[in-house]
Amino acid sequence: MRTLAPEFSYPTLQHPDRHVWDFWYHFAPDTGIFHLFYLNADRSLVATDAHHMSSQVGYATTKDFTTIEWVSDRVLGADPHGWDNTSIWSGDIIKIDGGFLMFYTSRDRATHDGMTQNIGVAFTHHIQSFDRWFRIPSIRIQPQAPYEPQHVPEDLTIHAWRDPFLFRHQEQIYMLLSAKDPTKSIGKKGTVALLKAKNNNFEDWEYLPPICQPGFYAEMEVPQLYKASNEEYALVYSTWAKYDFAPTTQQSGGLQGYFSPSMFDFPGENPEVILPETEQLYACRVIPELDGEIVGFDIKTGGIRRSGVKTGLQHVDRDFSSYSIEM
Repeated sequence: MRTLAPEFSYPTLQHPDRHVWDFWYHFAPDTGIFHLFYLNADRSLVATDAHHMSSQVGYATTKDFTTIEWVSDRVLGADPHGWDNTSIWSGDIIKIDGGFLMFYTSRDRATHDGMTQNIGVAFTHHIQSFDRWFRIPSIRIQPQAPYEPQHVPEDLTIHAWRDPFLFRHQEQIYMLLSAKDPTKSIGKKGTVALLKAKNNNFEDWEYLPPICQPGFYAEMEVPQLYKASNEEYALVYSTWAKYDFAPTTQQSGGLQGYFSPSMFDFPGENPEVILPETEQLYACRVIPELDGEIVGFDIKTGGIRRSGVKTGLQHVDRDFSSYSIEM
């Protein structure tokens, strides 16, 4: 296993009023500021896990994940008049020509049993204009073959078609998603979907075979792709210990990964534990701007915390500045 020891103990950055969990970010190198987008809900809902059904996206800034400015707890919430009329779940943020795109997850309570997830997109001209995000109604990325198209009631966890992560390779735009594999057994359907943008227009997508389909997990959450220092690529994801059935992980859960010389082929036999769930962090992000340090949300208290564990992982191509979108 590639489990690493923390170099330092960091405080948890807690919101003064809200429970905070998953986050994603855009780093602005000219200012050294991390622009964070985070899931949040009323703290009173946490005891019954109801916060997941009431989550919205907030905005914050930080320079080092040791102090934080909580700017707004609501930049994107459920739209009662749209398909995304339930809670908003994890997403991704990219900079394009003329602004920023936020890919996010939601559900339509009127379809199936209200648990089947879709991906939506919102746009803003200025990332710090936290109250000026506009949904793009023409973009709704729905699950379809070769992935589980809707919630399977008898599964251990609800449907997964969420946590988008975008990257480029040879001028082509791709997206990773946490998904379910219909060919795997109940409780072990977790997979990482791979989509390719047709004509690089962000709206039409080709559904490729999974980038990884191990058959060991109920879910592979918040997948991300990085370059490893030894010329390999790293596919990392989070899984809860109770849903971790891999033969090489001792049911550790937490942040795990596969390493491969090919960025599109991660054989699923031997996953490695990078940061186990016992470290009390989940939905972790690798931060290449901080030597690949792992940062996640504090399982016990909510809020964001640095792990002190530096992986050395680096970004794949995430430069979308030459692309634009019609509004």
